[in-house]
Amino acid sequence: MSKTDPESGGTENESVGVSIPDDHVGAFVAEVFEDVERDTTWEQVVSALVAEEAREEWNELSAREQIAAVLSTAADYDERAADRLAGIPTDRGKPTPEIREEYDEAMRCRRNADQFRDGVAAAYAEGVVGDDELVAAVEEGEFDAGVVAEREDELDRVANAFDFDYRPYGGTLMHDEDGESDEENPLEDFEAW
Repeated sequence: MSKTDPESGGTENESVGVSIPDDHVGAFVAEVFEDVERDTTWEQVVSALVAEEAREEWNELSAREQIAAVLSTAADYDERAADRLAGIPTDRGKPTPEIREEYDEAMRCRRNADQFRDGVAAAYAEGVVGDDELVAAVEEGEFDAGVVAEREDELDRVANAFDFDYRPYGGTLMHDEDGESDEENPLEDFEAW
């Protein structure tokens, strides 16, 4: 909603809050984390995150604690991706091998973060975690929409400077002129190391 600023004659942006009934908060949170272009399962996330020798200890955690741990790991990947992208100079005509390597590593971190959150949405859909536990896990774990926005801004800056292919957050492939297929399975590159 906008209103007129009396000093400049322009408009001011005004945020409008929408209340979500308590019994729908979990579903809303899960939908925010879901990536429609991925099909991550909770088991895939657990397999990628938890070493086999640590699985018994992992299973002793509550569902809320597990979800919080996954969200914190995703947040760490978001920060790493944003930092790597921010460190890439865009004042060169063509990307150097070092720039390409940094970009690829940032994209790996970004992919992991998004797939971990998609796995959280899957955990909710699969009944691993309920409404109250999911909301508590989000409050306990880490999820910073500002870091995700910063990551995407930096990605846009770098990708546009060097005409790199990428998919916007929750969007479709940008610069799809090299014949890259929409049929590609993003889980094939899921490496959480």
